[in-house]
Amino acid sequence: MDENGKSTLETVLKWIVLVILAVVAMKIVFSVFAIAFVVGGVLLTRVLPLVVLVWLVFKALEWWKSRNGATPADNS
Repeated sequence: MDENGKSTLETVLKWIVLVILAVVAMKIVFSVFAIAFVVGGVLLTRVLPLVVLVWLVFKALEWWKSRNGATPADNS
């Protein structure tokens, strides 16, 4: 018996359960970080260049229309 009235076996089992729960919690946290890393990588390498390209095309069209003198009907 311990000084608290608990046996050594009870204390060891409690620590084993706590360690197992900590490992499960760490696996969940790391899997969430991995998913976020993959999604961020896809967004940076696939989606962002497409968005920038479309934005540049729209800016070029705006510049081209303003340079060629857009009519008032084009602004509506």
